[in-house]
Amino acid sequence: MVNDLTCSKHTCNAPSKAKAITYIVVSTLIIVRSVLATAEPVADESLVVRHYQAQERYTFGAKLLALALSKSGRVYNLQAPKTQLVNERRGESMVINGSLDVQWHSTSKERESRMIPIYTPIYRGILGLRLILSRKDQAHALSEIRTKKELSHYMGAHGAHWGDLPVYKANNLPVRSHVDYKLLFKWLISGRVDYFHRGINEIWPEQERYAQDITVVSNVMLFYHLPVYFFVSKQRPQLAEHIHAGLLEAIKDGSYKKIFIAEYQSILDKSNLIDRHLILLNNPSVPKIKDEDMKWWLPASKLNRSLSN
Repeated sequence: MVNDLTCSKHTCNAPSKAKAITYIVVSTLIIVRSVLATAEPVADESLVVRHYQAQERYTFGAKLLALALSKSGRVYNLQAPKTQLVNERRGESMVINGSLDVQWHSTSKERESRMIPIYTPIYRGILGLRLILSRKDQAHALSEIRTKKELSHYMGAHGAHWGDLPVYKANNLPVRSHVDYKLLFKWLISGRVDYFHRGINEIWPEQERYAQDITVVSNVMLFYHLPVYFFVSKQRPQLAEHIHAGLLEAIKDGSYKKIFIAEYQSILDKSNLIDRHLILLNNPSVPKIKDEDMKWWLPASKLNRSLSN
């Protein structure tokens, strides 16, 4: 069963007839209704945009995609699964072969060569600031870590298909990896790994889901450059142009920053960045970084150190 969401620059029409595919509109309806004013569609023909990212950690990217498309001057029809049906590795292959149209992930040289990158970091660098999940019995020891060498005494967990996996090897940090995202938490709880660092935009809801067993380690945070871009199938170059144009317009009119602050300010406050010790890590997989403006959210004392990395 499929619900189609048809939106213009300023309005959302009622859902059209269902199509026989496995996609259904997700959170875009809420963001479009709450952020945008009403107006008539600018064109009759919808621009269909398909993606696979339905997990909670991808919510902001879905909101920003809807905002960018609404600012692009084209009518669009955004289709996504109600629940995520494929993992990131499979989903990415579907974007590459044209079965799907767009994804948003951390950049890498391989991704930039196989898809069309839109060089506007959608999280403004926030995904590269990492807090640490651990079992409660190890939280105190990990909170006293101050160097990469001290961190290397512990085993990390990470997604095997995530673009920042090479960070571990580049910084001499041991790691166990797997494509199953949920399995990584099971490893942490069972003691097969010691910690699982996560972006501050990811970590709090994840910790809440496993609150009985794991906690967010205090007093320390990690940082490496990890820009997240929209990547568009090479079969949809015009779509990439529309998304890019919409993002630039959203930056210009302030609506991008508005939804960013609304989404993350409470998380930034909760994370207490100013009092955490910052450990810088090298990320060798990131190509030249473009426009990763972190002044929106990172305290000045930490910003200067992170930019020097």
